[in-house]
Amino acid sequence: MKRGKNIFRPIFFVLSATCIVLTMIDCPRHVELFSYFTIQSNVMCLIVLFWNLRKEPPALLRGLAAVCITLTFLIYHFMIRPADLTLSNLNNLKNIATSFAHYLVPVCFWADYLLFAPKGLMRVSYPFKWLCYPLLYLGYIMLIYKPLGGTFIVEGQLCKVPYFFLDIELMGPGGVAVWCVAIGAGFLILSYLFLLLDKLLSH
Repeated sequence: MKRGKNIFRPIFFVLSATCIVLTMIDCPRHVELFSYFTIQSNVMCLIVLFWNLRKEPPALLRGLAAVCITLTFLIYHFMIRPADLTLSNLNNLKNIATSFAHYLVPVCFWADYLLFAPKGLMRVSYPFKWLCYPLLYLGYIMLIYKPLGGTFIVEGQLCKVPYFFLDIELMGPGGVAVWCVAIGAGFLILSYLFLLLDKLLSH
């Protein structure tokens, strides 16, 4: 197992780092780029995978990255992914970078956890601590980035928010609130499912 860890962990790290590089090349507006939850969750995974190369990262950080990258995958795949994004049209940098960020990095991160990470280190208090991150992200987008004039290019259109469910003009204040509560609840459910999985795998 140690030999496999020494082989695959550097590969996982390189693939994750490649994803960040590709997205930076595709989107030279780096303030915008790193204001996407997707990219932030990918950066978290990159930090954990880099930390892995020397020693085990804190369980609190690993768990946060696991839940965030899982949420990134689920929301993108089931709610945002363009219908025309398939394996057959991975013929440009944008589609490749998008696929890496939403599919390849989650697979690498979860493979690393399942194969090599110690289990049973997650605590019952962690899910609500992890929830602070998406709340801070929401505050950053709605109270700092957007009021200061920050914008996003989404499907070729200039937008004030990165995701449709945060668009007050489209969804209305009530609609945005409902979406935020639903996603927050989903985040907590994912967190407790991960906590349960971690406990089961520790036995």
